[in-house]
Amino acid sequence: METRTILLAVHIAMAAGWLGADLVQYVLAPRFAREGHEVQTAWARQLVWMHERYYAAVAALLLASGVLLVLDGDWSWGSDFIWVGVGAIVGGATLGGGVLGNLSKKRLAALEGGDAAEAAEAERRYLPIALVVTVLPLLAILAMVDKWSL
Repeated sequence: METRTILLAVHIAMAAGWLGADLVQYVLAPRFAREGHEVQTAWARQLVWMHERYYAAVAALLLASGVLLVLDGDWSWGSDFIWVGVGAIVGGATLGGGVLGNLSKKRLAALEGGDAAEAAEAERRYLPIALVVTVLPLLAILAMVDKWSL
């Protein structure tokens, strides 16, 4: 098996891991919202963990495998589709790790402190940003599959 094959498999798996985790959140969040305070707090705690640990690891492996694919393969840094991918990772780290991570922490603190209004406000602000973050890997996947030239 060639190095390129392994790197590409890791790269695809990490993109799927990002997108899949986002989609799971959209499916589970409304279900957890109908549960009691304890369950909602536990879910909020897991979202904080996901933003601090899971997405950081996925982004690091996605970026590393992408860089290594460029260095090891036939693509160059001049390829526009590569910069779409880099932009998706930077945007995901900024909006996901920064903004969504902070909103997750605010929501968790509000739930743990018994402030339902603050928790609801953090959750209300979370969704539109989360949708943008989910579009980023989709755009990168389209750019890479179609080898966009901007």
